[in-house]
Amino acid sequence: MHHYDVVLKVLLRNSIARIAGMPVVRWIETELPKVQKRSIDMLGETAGGELMHIELQSGHDEEMPFRMLHYLGLIAKIHHRIPKQVLLYAGRGRLRMPSEITWPNGFIRYQVIDMLGVDGEPLLASPEPSDNVLAILARLKDSRGAVRRILENISRLPREEADEYYQALLILAGLRQMEETVQQEAEAMLTIDLSENKVLGPAYLQGREEGREEGREEGRERQLAMVRRLIERKFGTLPAQAEQKLSACSTEELETLGLRLLDANTLEDLLR
Repeated sequence: MHHYDVVLKVLLRNSIARIAGMPVVRWIETELPKVQKRSIDMLGETAGGELMHIELQSGHDEEMPFRMLHYLGLIAKIHHRIPKQVLLYAGRGRLRMPSEITWPNGFIRYQVIDMLGVDGEPLLASPEPSDNVLAILARLKDSRGAVRRILENISRLPREEADEYYQALLILAGLRQMEETVQQEAEAMLTIDLSENKVLGPAYLQGREEGREEGREEGRERQLAMVRRLIERKFGTLPAQAEQKLSACSTEELETLGLRLLDANTLEDLLR
């Protein structure tokens, strides 16, 4: 899942109540003991003190029930509470993973949400930009019209924020094979009235001109800004030495860092 996973985690922090029906008021560090070499995707706590564990999948995994059981035990051991578990599926193929695992003396069940089964209309109508972008994964009556509405909502945001959500939209559109639709609709909006899209315009035009040398450098700066924001969301403010090393990365190195970010336990591991 890699870069899809990173974007989904960021957006779901604001939108999980609309997707899974349980508002999370506090997000909890998800790193498991280092011997596990892995972290769960998301762990939050509701206002009532219930833990909510969310795993993200974009493909079929036959081991998923055993992973959910494994994570359940680890979370319960660390926090001394049994979490509610949710498997959020955002893949293109038919959902084939079960919602429970049973054995002779017991069982566990967890909620499975297929984003293609989620009504996209409430997400499109929401004032929350992360809801709007996540709608690209949901059930849509008019996918092209939905993309147009998402872009219109994004275009009203401050430039830096609009750029971030536009890039997130492009990434998630890849899960629905709609990247070209997003780009076409963005271009159509610019053609109709560029003056009304001063926020969205630079983000789109930059992507279209990335074949030029100047465009490539600006694209690297934009990619650097996004990777920096994602790293700071996970590890906090970067120390000067880490900032210097990150700023020196090429476009290819920044892409690699984005993929490695999911499995890195520390900032040192990420930037080694």
